[in-house]
Amino acid sequence: MSMNKYMHPRNIYKTPPDFKQLAAQFPEFKGFLKLDITGKLTLDFKDTKCLRALSQTLLKKDFGLDVEMPLNKLIPTIPLRLNYILWLEDLLSLSNEKGTVKGIDIGTGASCVYPLIAAKKNKWSMLATEVDDESLKCAELNVKHNGMDSLITVIKVSQDTLLKEVDTEKVDFCMCNPPFFGSVHELNPYYSARKTSRPRPKNSFCATVNEVVVQGGEVEFITKLINESKELGTKIKIYSTMIGHKNSLPPLKKLLRETEVKSFSEAEFCQGNTTRWGLAWTFCDNFDLKKCINPSKAAVKPNKPKKPLIYTLKTNTVDMEKLHTVDMKLQKIFVDLEMNLQTILKKKNSIHYLVVAFKNTWSHQRRKKREEKRKANDSGENNNDIKEPPSPVSQIIETDVKSPGKRVNENEIEGHFVKKLKISDDAEPLIEFNCDISILGNEIVLQIDTISENDNKDYLHQIMQYIKNNLE
Repeated sequence: MSMNKYMHPRNIYKTPPDFKQLAAQFPEFKGFLKLDITGKLTLDFKDTKCLRALSQTLLKKDFGLDVEMPLNKLIPTIPLRLNYILWLEDLLSLSNEKGTVKGIDIGTGASCVYPLIAAKKNKWSMLATEVDDESLKCAELNVKHNGMDSLITVIKVSQDTLLKEVDTEKVDFCMCNPPFFGSVHELNPYYSARKTSRPRPKNSFCATVNEVVVQGGEVEFITKLINESKELGTKIKIYSTMIGHKNSLPPLKKLLRETEVKSFSEAEFCQGNTTRWGLAWTFCDNFDLKKCINPSKAAVKPNKPKKPLIYTLKTNTVDMEKLHTVDMKLQKIFVDLEMNLQTILKKKNSIHYLVVAFKNTWSHQRRKKREEKRKANDSGENNNDIKEPPSPVSQIIETDVKSPGKRVNENEIEGHFVKKLKISDDAEPLIEFNCDISILGNEIVLQIDTISENDNKDYLHQIMQYIKNNLE
C-alpha cells in the first residue's frame, strides 16, 4: 500500500514524479524507462541502475544538484531524505534561533545527500562525517562539484565514536541514518517478517554490508549516540536519528527517559511502500520538542474531534465522602486492570487522572467473570447465599451514559501534581486516556476521553462499560 498520503505536508513528492515529464526534460533518464502493456512508462525498481538514475534525476530537477552515486554504495531515495530534512525544519522552528543553522550529518555516505539538500535548500552550514575512505572521497568530490565548499565540510572520523571527535561548538542539530541491521542474516527480508506471506521488497538492495549492518543493530548504535549526547549536553541543541524498525522505538524511548532528557519527539517518515521513523531529543529547557507534530499525522486531514464519554451517578445527597468512595473504587478498578495510574490534579470537588493501558485486560476480566458465573450456575450454587460487601456507591439510584454537549473546562480546575508516573514497561501503550470525577450539583460525574484522536475509541467504550459494571 502506498504511504504517499502520509508524507510530510511540505514534501514535493506527495504527488509521485511523472516519468513522462522527467524523460522529456532529462533524455538520459528516458533510457531506463519501459512501456508496459497499458502504454504507461514504468521503472524497474529492482534494478540498481534504475534507482540511481531516478535519484540523480530528481536531485537535478528539484534541487539543481549533480550527484555521483557509486553503484557499490547506498543509493539514497530522495523522498525519504527530504522527509527527514523537513522534520528537522519543524524541530528547529521550536527553538526560535536566528542566523545560520549549523548541523552535523553522522555517516554522510558517498552521495553526501543530506548535507547537499540541506545546504542547497536552506543554506544550512553542514559538517559531514564518514569512516569509509572510498565514501569520504566521493562525498568530497560531490561537495566540490556542486560548489558547496563554503557550506559543507566533510571529515574523516574513527569508528570508535560518533560525535566526540567533532567540533560541537554551537551546533543546532545532528542527524544520522544508522545501519539498521545487526547481522548479515537480517538482510533477508523474511528473517524478521511478521508474516511469511509478506511481499518481497519492491526496491533493489543497493548498499555495502558496512553501510547497513553494525554489531548490535540500530538499537546499540543509537544507544551509543544517546550516551554520547548525555556527555555533550546542550553543545548540540537537537540530537536526532532515523530508525528502520518500529520495534526499536520502545527501548530507545525508555533509555531517553532514563537519561532524563528535557524533551523528545518521534516521527513517521512515509513514502512509497516504505515507512521509517525518526527520534529527536534535547537537553535544552527553553523549547519543548513534544510540541512538534508528527508529520505523518499532520499530512492527513484531522477527523472532527469526538466527544468524551460521561457516566453520571445521581444520588439524593452528594458530599466529599461519597466522592472519596467513588475515587477509591475507581482506583481499585484501574489497578485490577493492570493500568498505570497518575493522579494529576486533586481538589475538594474534583480529581483528574492520566491512565495508561499496555494491554487489553478489561475483555479478559469480563470473560473471566462470565466463566465464573457459568460454573457457579452449573454447580447449583445459590447466588443469594453469597454475601456481597456493601457497594461503595450503594445510594446511587440512577445511572446514565452520554456524550456531553460541552466538555468540562479543565482550565478552571485548580490543583497540583500529586505524583509522577514512571513507565518502566518497554511496550508501547495500547491506549492513554484522561479520567475525571467531580461533583456537579447533586451528581457525581465520571468523564473519560482519549489523549489522542488516533486512539481506539472502541477500547474507551469497552473500558467505560467495565467501569459501569464494577462501580455499582
